[in-house]
Amino acid sequence: MCPIIGPGGKRSLSIIVVALLCASCALWRDRNAERNAPDEPEITAQSPAKDTGEDRESQLKGLVRARIEMAARNQENRKARLISRPPYHFKEYDEYPQGPDTYHIEMRETESRTAPASANVTIPKVRFATRLHRDRDEAQADTNFFRDTGAETVTYEFRYGKWLRAGSLFVAEKTEENVNGAWQPVEPKVERTVPQEEEQAESWWKRTWNTITGR
Repeated sequence: MCPIIGPGGKRSLSIIVVALLCASCALWRDRNAERNAPDEPEITAQSPAKDTGEDRESQLKGLVRARIEMAARNQENRKARLISRPPYHFKEYDEYPQGPDTYHIEMRETESRTAPASANVTIPKVRFATRLHRDRDEAQADTNFFRDTGAETVTYEFRYGKWLRAGSLFVAEKTEENVNGAWQPVEPKVERTVPQEEEQAESWWKRTWNTITGR
């Protein structure tokens, strides 16, 4: 026999259901925000610039300088970001060893009305990153960082009176590992981002498909 719920009981039950739904939504938003978080924290405190080449360049220089200074503060505080890119997790932080004034800007006009200008900013950079982990807790506990030295090119677009980051590309010239307090070059195999067993499985499927199709 089902219990009879009076008007007061129905209201209480409704409140409980709504509370559970709100909690679930909040948890989903937090997880989704973390999953889609950018590789670097964005700097949004910009004032719209006048639509002239000189003012655009001045604003972009201030934005780049602020980003480099923020990376320096994170390094001093040993603040490494935990990055989740399913199915992997890893920690990372950046260093710009030549300071906030060493970079190259290449600006160009476009024919777009919403983004009348774009720019590529190339900055010497050192990236510290751990290995890729499938387990989030293992990635959080990992303190063994590899050091990649190279240059980063960040692409910006000028939209609605301010520069917005559109993407970035980091090219490493060398990779090192800290062994007993000294940085030493590592073998290229350490830079692999796909586990060997997955590559073997992919190769097996490729060979099978080629056999079926006769390629």
